[in-house]
Amino acid sequence: MAYENDVFLSYLTEKPCGTWVHEHFLPYFKHQLGNALNRPAEIFVDREGIHSGQKWPNRLKHALATSRCLVGIWSPLYFQSEWCRNECAIMHHREMKIGSGTNERPDGLLVGVRVNDGIYFHAYARETHYADFEPFFVDGPGFFRSALHVDFQRAVPAFADDVARVVRSAPDWSAEWLTPAIPTKEASAGRWHSPTSPCC
Repeated sequence: MAYENDVFLSYLTEKPCGTWVHEHFLPYFKHQLGNALNRPAEIFVDREGIHSGQKWPNRLKHALATSRCLVGIWSPLYFQSEWCRNECAIMHHREMKIGSGTNERPDGLLVGVRVNDGIYFHAYARETHYADFEPFFVDGPGFFRSALHVDFQRAVPAFADDVARVVRSAPDWSAEWLTPAIPTKEASAGRWHSPTSPCC
């Protein structure tokens, strides 16, 4: 087995985040990531990557195991979602295994897009450089007609270049990524505890 996806896109599915991701962010990001990689980009998105009859928890775990990195659409409520935290914990567990965030391997495997205030982000997210897309987090068709949309389209290529660098620097695929269970908070060194926890 090998990698199947360049990116696992992790986000809150409810409105406004879900609609913003699918109507605004994803179409431009996928196109520009393909340009940055000089080939079509493979992005796992739950709405498109899980089909009728599949067991979606297992499908999500498989998609994470076969993705080179995770792009998270970060907001305070993102870190209140058990599924979003688990998705991050799995990729963070891999980062620790390969020694990401060190001088030898500075690039991590978690890439954040901030769409709301970061005060309540988890400690890991607060200490990781993320793309600031909060000015562009506007739901609905009016965004297409606003001057902000032009700025948004100009911001996406630079972000896609950053993600392409992470994709290229991802370690060789390992069967170890096919972990049968989601790592516990303890396995992730307490970095994904509740934001109300003193450790954050």
